[in-house]
Amino acid sequence: MKEDVSRINHAFNVFRDAVEGDLFWTRDLEGNYWICRAIEKAQMKYDDSMDIGVVLPIIAYKSGLQIPGQIKASFNRPRGGIAEGLYDEIIIEYSKHIYNVLSGTEKYVCTQLEGSILDNLPDFDLEELVIAYLQIEKNYYVLSNSIANKSTTIKIECELISRDINKKRKAVVQVKGGKTKRIDALDYKPYADDGYEVYLYAPVIENMDLVPNCIKISREDLMSFYKEYKCILPDSITRWENLFS
Repeated sequence: MKEDVSRINHAFNVFRDAVEGDLFWTRDLEGNYWICRAIEKAQMKYDDSMDIGVVLPIIAYKSGLQIPGQIKASFNRPRGGIAEGLYDEIIIEYSKHIYNVLSGTEKYVCTQLEGSILDNLPDFDLEELVIAYLQIEKNYYVLSNSIANKSTTIKIECELISRDINKKRKAVVQVKGGKTKRIDALDYKPYADDGYEVYLYAPVIENMDLVPNCIKISREDLMSFYKEYKCILPDSITRWENLFS
């Protein structure tokens, strides 16, 4: 019985500070994501057969498979706990916005964020946008086993191979978002020396002139791509647009 009480306390501690109106994300067994609003405080309820120790009454709406990468990643972190807090302003505003949309209500007042979508996209979604740009505009395809979160190659987002059978090429890409982040192109010189085209996207890129086959992806090119192909880009990227003034 002591062990059972311990399990109840641990589960309850995770949600004990939740109050009515708090928003949560959860995922079902089919991999779909749901946005949830607490309607009461958490209640202790131990059920060994269902492996639960607490119940949090909610109203939930199915958002589907395509959600922002930062939210999706919180469900897949190594040694992640039962719950994880998300405090990024853009994630908070997105969660309020999507709850209003799916519920058909104006339950939450959403704050319009200032700046360009490119300055404010979370890292995961900016990386996906840049990779989509390379695949569509530069005629590459991604080697899935090279994607950073599945690889020990931490300096690049992924490796790409040209789809042009008459022009054999290979490339790597690194992306840094925000307004002040920097990339030193010299960090990628070994890739260029090994025959790769090196694509970089960041507010500031240093020493590009010292690295052969180093190509800067400009904000203008990426924004033009976004506008032209927005209709086929994932919702996880385009949904952010409504948050900016």
